[in-house]
Amino acid sequence: MKENRASDTALGASTVRAVHQLLDEKPLILEDPISPLLIGQQGVRYILEHAEMQKTLPARALRSHIVLRSRYAEDGLLAAVESGVTQAINLGAGYDTFPFRQPSWASELRFVEMDHPATQRAKLEAIQRAKIPTPGNVAFFPLDLERRELASALADADLDRSAPTFVACLGVLAYLKPETARQVFKGVAGLAPGSHFVFAFASTPAHPRDGGTSLAARTASLGEPWFTRFETDKLEADLKTIGFHRVSFLDPSDASQKYYKGRSDLPAPRNTRLCTAIV
Repeated sequence: MKENRASDTALGASTVRAVHQLLDEKPLILEDPISPLLIGQQGVRYILEHAEMQKTLPARALRSHIVLRSRYAEDGLLAAVESGVTQAINLGAGYDTFPFRQPSWASELRFVEMDHPATQRAKLEAIQRAKIPTPGNVAFFPLDLERRELASALADADLDRSAPTFVACLGVLAYLKPETARQVFKGVAGLAPGSHFVFAFASTPAHPRDGGTSLAARTASLGEPWFTRFETDKLEADLKTIGFHRVSFLDPSDASQKYYKGRSDLPAPRNTRLCTAIV
């Protein structure tokens, strides 16, 4: 991402979540009434007037991936809260809206959104334009992960370092340099025992036409190239070496059964791209 410029892909993901609210079958995979408000009436009108554009397989596959990763993270947050976690970090939050539509079970949580300063500033401006109130349990922490290690930032964040924390990191790691991604893993692994880490990652394609290669080309054309991909076996081993004691991946067949049963609009994932690791 270019310095001092908000992420285009983060804004694009917000638009994709809005499309899901406006055009896809009910029940939705992700209930997110805030995203249409963020893109504004003009954005909503464009989606409705060009609905056919959203019915192509590439558009539906991208939408499926984006809404699934958010739903998976929100389900993971609920599981963490049920285990006693009382604070949450969204690392590279982009235009995520969960704190602005938080259910009653999340009202006692302390939320910290960490993101690149330019993207965070653009998101807060969009929140203000849409007149969306910011709950009192949400804080914002500007952070450029390529300039400052996560472990250092966590020391300055308004969090209880002795308490377990939930960390979500969606649509971020692929854009980081490999060593930066590893520093993210180390930073989260240094949190209190019982901390949960849910993240999305780009998998290493089995062959050149597989696994998000076209998406990588599209984001690169926006000035946001992918730098880091992972093989699941090696990723699991590395996470355990770094300090996570339990690592699990969302298998495509499990995702299909849990989130896509009976759906005809969005395709279930073909690749493993979502992980939960517990400190």
